[in-house]
Amino acid sequence: MLQVLDPTRSQFLNDLASLQNRMTKTQAELTSGIRISKPSDDPTAVGDVLQLESDIGRATQVASNLNGVKSEVDTASGVVQNAVSLLDQARSLAAQGASTTISPTDRTAMAAQAEQILNTLIDDSRATFDGQYLFSGDNSSQPAYSVNLANPNGVNRLVTAPATRLIQDSSGQTFAVAKTAQDLFDHRNPDDSLAADNVFAAVNSLRVALANNDQAGAVAAASAIQTAQDYLNQQGAFYGAVQNRITNALDVAQKFQLQSQTALSNERDTDVATAATELTQEQLSQQAAMQAQASMPRNSLFDILSTTPST
Repeated sequence: MLQVLDPTRSQFLNDLASLQNRMTKTQAELTSGIRISKPSDDPTAVGDVLQLESDIGRATQVASNLNGVKSEVDTASGVVQNAVSLLDQARSLAAQGASTTISPTDRTAMAAQAEQILNTLIDDSRATFDGQYLFSGDNSSQPAYSVNLANPNGVNRLVTAPATRLIQDSSGQTFAVAKTAQDLFDHRNPDDSLAADNVFAAVNSLRVALANNDQAGAVAAASAIQTAQDYLNQQGAFYGAVQNRITNALDVAQKFQLQSQTALSNERDTDVATAATELTQEQLSQQAAMQAQASMPRNSLFDILSTTPST
């Protein structure tokens, strides 16, 4: 009966193919720098890799959101600081208008300056960032105020939407990042009457007093403007606090990203030194196997038939 010609050859070819697959995988890991590119590469580590990738993606999005809001808050803070400076000008103007040595003509000219200050404050209330009105609350597509000198505060209120938008930090906590123009410039009492610290009303009262050559009115306006400026400074402190919180949140997000990236790299990336050693060992094993196979005796079918006893 004819026996199998080379019973070890099939096993050798299988082992050689398996070794070649390992070499190919190791070479791919060295080339790409990635040890785990698909679940079958290391089933036990895939869950951790996916979780770390998700954590990094979330931290990256949080950092992106914070950076976007930071620019917006910085702009809003600058506008408020500008408004505070305008009130400095208004106080100086009021002090001049309250003087008994100022002529009616001078007060009329100063009334025009007060009106210009009021107009600039209204422009501040209409400040925009990235095409949206900064101080219009949730109705950011519309300006909050327009000029109307017939009103006691010198303006028309166009929107009353609150500012309810929140931003999230890496810990998942949220915080407010904006105030409305009404919060800043047009503070109202609970019954919607003008509050004593209303910025628009204070500056408009100065304009009216100067236009009417009202020295006593200018004195009262000076006091109202001081009260309004103190109030606006308090409101401006909100933006300083938000800026600090965003800076801290960005720092935490960046640290979290770095930690997660390091953990992901340790879990997923190729250990180059180890992989290079493995590839060398696999190549040596392949060479040794090929040499061993080459040194084995080869019998042809004719050789086997010629040595098979006749029956």
